[in-house]
Amino acid sequence: MERKAVAFTLILAFMTSTMAGVINWAKANPWMGTDWVEPKSATKPPILTVKAPEENSVHHSSNVTLSFNARLGESYSASYMRLMKVYYKTDWEQNETYVYKNEAVSIPYEPNAITYFAYTINLTGVPEGKRYITIHAVEWGAYIDDSFVHMFSINGSSSVSFTIDASPSVSALSLVNTTYDSSDVPLIFTVNEPVSQMSYSLDGKENVTVSGNTTVTGLANGDHNITVYAKDETGNTGISETVYFTVKAPFPAAMVIAPLASVVVVGGVLAFYFRKRNGSKR
Repeated sequence: MERKAVAFTLILAFMTSTMAGVINWAKANPWMGTDWVEPKSATKPPILTVKAPEENSVHHSSNVTLSFNARLGESYSASYMRLMKVYYKTDWEQNETYVYKNEAVSIPYEPNAITYFAYTINLTGVPEGKRYITIHAVEWGAYIDDSFVHMFSINGSSSVSFTIDASPSVSALSLVNTTYDSSDVPLIFTVNEPVSQMSYSLDGKENVTVSGNTTVTGLANGDHNITVYAKDETGNTGISETVYFTVKAPFPAAMVIAPLASVVVVGGVLAFYFRKRNGSKR
């Protein structure tokens, strides 16, 4: 049906061109008809170049820029060639999205026939996970042989894959799996995007909200673990790896000296008491 409609348009355009004097009948043979044929082996499909997103790139946002261009493939088999359709299909949407369409073919070229097309759009709400986009272009061509206009079309496509990981990435924790000789340890981390809330959980307990890098104080001797959380402005939460470490801080000297001093004082008082008591008995 589509090819018949295009053929009718071509014939109509040819008749209009003839009436307008575009075709010089004194120098050209009359065209007896049109048909659709397979493109010759030298005919190359449209060339599609995807500029963005980059292949296998990771995006920490649900908004992704799609940018590409389409142009005619190199061919020496046709007298007339142009782009008919350019569209793309995503793996998360049901229908194709057409960005260029002009199926009204004619000879000679209509003024708005194009051989190159560039397109850029910001895609929003892209779901998380591994995503795919395939761009398609349809090229139309025609050549004249034996008083016939032989028409053909040839398709070209190019795909790009990328990953949406919208959750913040929390990394570079200063704590490592080792033993610390202090009950106060620094907690230094980085987040790859602006966030609305940061917190940490020590030993699986309730989260403690922080405004950034901090120091965890008053840790008891023994084994501990810590996990950092970051929530972005859209509510996605990023979670760091859980770090396991040990605290083995020496007891404070004041806690050891003070009891010893008390024993000396008490012992001196008792010795003085017993000496005085024994002296009084004499």
